[in-house]
Amino acid sequence: MKSTMSLRIIVGPMFAGKTSEIQSVVRRSECLGPVLVLTAAIDNRYGSDAVISHDKVAVPARPVDLNGLNQVLAWPEFAARSIVIDEAQFFTGLVDFVTTAVDRYGKHVVVVGLDGDARRRPFGEVLALMPHADVTEKKTALCRRCGDGTAAIFTRALRPCDDVEVGGADIYEPMCRRHYLD
Repeated sequence: MKSTMSLRIIVGPMFAGKTSEIQSVVRRSECLGPVLVLTAAIDNRYGSDAVISHDKVAVPARPVDLNGLNQVLAWPEFAARSIVIDEAQFFTGLVDFVTTAVDRYGKHVVVVGLDGDARRRPFGEVLALMPHADVTEKKTALCRRCGDGTAAIFTRALRPCDDVEVGGADIYEPMCRRHYLD
């Protein structure tokens, strides 16, 4: 096993800068070797073969089916030193894939996603990974309702929805606790 193995988890509401952080991680890590960036195939808001921020800055990525993470173990690109997983909340088998990549193959893995859905329920397997992490970070956005720089820790749907929808500012907004509860 390589001594560089580690797991970093980055969570937070929408519009908290998670994608910009991915782009920063990729730029820094590429100077040390290849980086494999994975994204959920379901999220094609701005394209399907890149992680793209809301301001349209892109980093190339491989789309993966929601239950297809284990197939990545057989890809030639899996030889990369580092792996970044975007939109991690959508993947089933996330815990198994990530712990295998870190503990068995000695990878440095960065997992990025939402920790909760628009109803503040745990979203996917991201929270189940936290006991395995070297570092966890919760980013905040700015509450759009306050408009004064108050930290937004939740994502709230702008309209009633029964299920999770992939979307952006047209469907969701970041909110502080007070406005979320209003």
